[in-house]
Amino acid sequence: MCYHCPRLRARCLEINRESKHVDFQGKRTLIMGLGVNGSGIASARYAAQHGAIVRVTDVRSAELLAPSLRSLAGLPIEYVLGQHREEDFLWAEIVIPVPGVKRNSPFLRLAREHGAYVVQEIALFFESCVGRTIGITGTRGKTTTTTLVYEMIRAAGQHAVLGGNVSGVETLSLLPAITSATQVVLELSCWQLSGLEPFKMSPSVAVMTNVYADHLDTYDGMDDYIAAKANIFRHQRASDLAIFNYDNPITRRLGEESHALTWYTSLERGGSFARGSSDIVPFIFTDTPLPGRHNLENILLATTTARLLGIADDGIASTVRSFHGVPHRLQEVAIHNGVRFINDSASTMPVAGQVALQTFREPLVLVAGGNTKHLPLGEWPRLIARRCRDVVLLQGTGTDELLPVLRDEAHRLGVPDPVRGVFDAFPAAMDCAVALSRPGDTLLFSPGFTSFGMFLNEFDRGDTFVAYVLDRNRDKRL
Repeated sequence: MCYHCPRLRARCLEINRESKHVDFQGKRTLIMGLGVNGSGIASARYAAQHGAIVRVTDVRSAELLAPSLRSLAGLPIEYVLGQHREEDFLWAEIVIPVPGVKRNSPFLRLAREHGAYVVQEIALFFESCVGRTIGITGTRGKTTTTTLVYEMIRAAGQHAVLGGNVSGVETLSLLPAITSATQVVLELSCWQLSGLEPFKMSPSVAVMTNVYADHLDTYDGMDDYIAAKANIFRHQRASDLAIFNYDNPITRRLGEESHALTWYTSLERGGSFARGSSDIVPFIFTDTPLPGRHNLENILLATTTARLLGIADDGIASTVRSFHGVPHRLQEVAIHNGVRFINDSASTMPVAGQVALQTFREPLVLVAGGNTKHLPLGEWPRLIARRCRDVVLLQGTGTDELLPVLRDEAHRLGVPDPVRGVFDAFPAAMDCAVALSRPGDTLLFSPGFTSFGMFLNEFDRGDTFVAYVLDRNRDKRL
C-alpha cells in the first residue's frame, strides 16, 4: 500500500478497526514518545512482537533514554531521537502516543489527516484483556487507592495484576499472565481515559477519588477535563459497578450520571452507601499508618471497593494496618538529628501542596516550586505563610506565580517573609533547607508544580530528593 495515498490507507485501516484487535502484522507503526516509565517501552515491544515495522520517535536524547533502549535491545526497532519529524508521521500507518502527548499535537493531526490509525496503549490493552478490569481515577489519591485495592485483593488470595498509569509498569506486557479469573487493577489517568473514549470502553469497576482543577494547559477548561475523567464510567454496563467520593462536589455530581450499580463513600457521613439509599455502611478501617484526612478518603474508597468485590473484612483490615503508602506521596524517607524528611514529589499542583501542609502539625521547612500548569493557587500561599517557618523554592514558571502572592499573604497576615531563596540547582536548594532545619522540624519536599526542566518527571525529582537525603545521612552531614 502506498502511504502517499491517504484515502486508500484510511480505508484499509478502517477495515481493521472493525475486528476486535488491531492487526499490526507488516504495518508501519510509530511510537510517539519512548519515555522512561513503561508505556512507550511496552507499546514498542508489543508492536514488534506482533509483526509491526516499528519506529520510535522521542524528543529526548539516547543518553537520557538509555535504560529504555537497553530494555528493548534485540528487537527490530528503528529510533529517531532528539526530535519529532513530520516524515515519520507521514510514514506511519499506526501511531501509538504515550500518555501526556497533547491531543492537539500537530504531529498527531498530520498523521490523522494522512490516514493513520491513532491508538493508545491502554486501548490495545482493554481490547485483549480477558480479566475483570478495576479502574481508579481522580486528580489526587488514585495511586494510593489503586495500590490499596490491589493489595487487598492479593491478601484475599486472588490473582491480581497492577497496571495502567503506574510508573515502571509495562501494562501491555501483563496480558500473557491474565486469565478470566484475574482481577486487573488499573490506575487510569485522564489521558488514558481519553484514549479509551473513541472505543466506547470503560472498566467493569470504576472508582473516582476526586476532581480538582488540573491539566488546564492541555484541556479546554474544567468541563473538558471533567469529561475526560468521566470516561471511566460512561460506557459501563448496567451490571457493572461504580464508586464515587461523595465529599467531593464534582465526583458526587458525576455519580448521579452513572448507569451502573453506584455507590458513594463519605468521611463526613461516616461510611459508604448505595445511591438512593440512606443506609450507611460504617467506615471501620481507620487503623492506618498513613497520615492525613485525604488518606482516610482513599482508604474508605479502597475498602468499600474491596467489600463490594467480596473481599473479607479481616484481609481488608490487615492490608490497611500494614500499608505505609507509595513512593513520592508523603513518603517518610528518614529521620536524622530529630528532623523528618518527607518526599511528596508527586505534588504537581497547588491543591496537592495544600493537602501536604494540612497533614503535619510540627514546624515545617518547605521545599517547593517548579513549572506551572496554569492552575489556581487557591489557599496554598496563605497556608504556606501560616504554617511554614522557612521556605526554599526551586526556580520555575510556577515559582514566579507563587512568590509574589506568598509574600503578599505573609504581609497581610503580619508574619515574616518565609522565603529564604530561589534556587536553580537542586543540591543548593537542599543544602539551604537542611541548614535551616532544627530538631523537631519536618523538612517537606512538596513542590506544588511540575518538574519539567530541572528533572525528567516527578518520579525522577522524588528519586533525586531521596538520594540526597540518604547520601547525606550516610555521610553524617545532615
